[in-house]
Amino acid sequence: MLLPITAKKTNDDVIEIGGCKLTELRNVFKTPLYIIDIETIKKQCNEYLESFNYGDIQSEIIYASKAFCTVAMCQLIKQLGLSIDVSTGGELFIALRSGFEPEKIYFHGNNKSEDEIKFALDYKVGTFIVDNFDELETLNQLAYQRNIKQKIMLRITPGIKAHTHKYIQTGAIESKFGFGLYGGYAHEAVNKALSFENIELIGIHAHIGSQIFNIEVYDKLIDTMISFISEINNKEKITIDKINIGGGLGIKYTSEDKPATIKQLSEVVYKAIKKYSEKHKVSINKVYLEPGRSIIGNAGVTLYEVGNIKYIPQLKNYIAIDGGISDNIRPVLYQAKYEAWIANRSYYIDSIRDGDVIVNEGYEIKDNNKNNNKNYNNNSEKNSDKNNKEEGSLINYSIVGKHCESGDVIIEDILLPEVKKGDLILVGSTGAYCYSMSSNYNGQPKNAVVAVENGKCWLWVERQSYEDLVSKDKKLYEYEFCKHDSLFDEKNVY
Repeated sequence: MLLPITAKKTNDDVIEIGGCKLTELRNVFKTPLYIIDIETIKKQCNEYLESFNYGDIQSEIIYASKAFCTVAMCQLIKQLGLSIDVSTGGELFIALRSGFEPEKIYFHGNNKSEDEIKFALDYKVGTFIVDNFDELETLNQLAYQRNIKQKIMLRITPGIKAHTHKYIQTGAIESKFGFGLYGGYAHEAVNKALSFENIELIGIHAHIGSQIFNIEVYDKLIDTMISFISEINNKEKITIDKINIGGGLGIKYTSEDKPATIKQLSEVVYKAIKKYSEKHKVSINKVYLEPGRSIIGNAGVTLYEVGNIKYIPQLKNYIAIDGGISDNIRPVLYQAKYEAWIANRSYYIDSIRDGDVIVNEGYEIKDNNKNNNKNYNNNSEKNSDKNNKEEGSLINYSIVGKHCESGDVIIEDILLPEVKKGDLILVGSTGAYCYSMSSNYNGQPKNAVVAVENGKCWLWVERQSYEDLVSKDKKLYEYEFCKHDSLFDEKNVY
């Protein structure tokens, strides 16, 4: 699916999600606007819980909050029965503020500060995913001071490269994350963890990357992890029987994407655990999984309003929207691809079924590649012609943002019917890593986030105001905040 499962086309050619017309959401909440479909999140979470309910092997589904983390989202995840992982003190604070049970929180991060570790220990966070020797030693010391025996998993680097963008590969030998199997560091970490009185090693963790389509790589990962567990169990005379295989399942961003299903992933994982447990003579009693993108990605969309439309004959046609890299940096960061539709004039769409858009026969929009237009009614020259506006015609546009960067492009090439100023552009599959990575570049206030379900809507995050942009700023030579600091001599502070 490219859109949430509740997406539909109404009789007056408007797209609705969660029973709410996007034109009405725009009138109330303005644009740019993140829209989250609660029903799609529920479907994805329930599918994970059901698919990984093996019976003879325990499982725990842990939502990777870095994909999309707000108080309301954490509350929904808690309500649906999942655990949650966090990777900074800030994400931990949001999860705790939402009312999440500390014992169901898993604390990640490759460079946790001492203050973050103290924060997590003081709030009795359930499990630390320990990433390096410094963290391991600091955690033991701080747990000792609090008379705590802290549960941990050691994150290993399995030396496996997932077939995904290099920026989101996390399991290769040279990765900044975890204790490498290569060089024996993972073995050393186990020895050190076992020697510490205030550390309880409960399992081994690994994560190989994100947006993974070739799920057979999980077979190799599980083989590597169980082989390592077999070695340390035999050598150290211990029983480690829990593995956390991270997340990474890919989602559909364009109609050409063919991601595996949650059910297919669960089958690969189960078969691998059974096969390699027998091969390495290890009993694995519990598997943990950390999905993020595959829960929230297709549940979220972004709605923009069209401003300037620029035609450069035979070269380029631009649709300028009222957002851009400040609310979706993924195209410039990862060369991510998206699809989009005219939300207020969807006459060229036949229907939307289970999140997939079915275009009318005269508008066969199959891909966004301007060099592959042979399947359309009009040839590529006509598609770039400003005057090509007859019924059934398409124009090749680039959807660009309002920021002072030539690279501020959301979609490089997309074929759409003629777009007009004031139209609403709907970009699908933006639930993951758009809000999380948003910024105030060019002084752009961050978007509002609204959730929809059964014809109702809830504001999850208010739109930032201009006042919010300067709420933490201080005036030139303002010193009240530091005049009592012993590092400052008051006579030298203006």
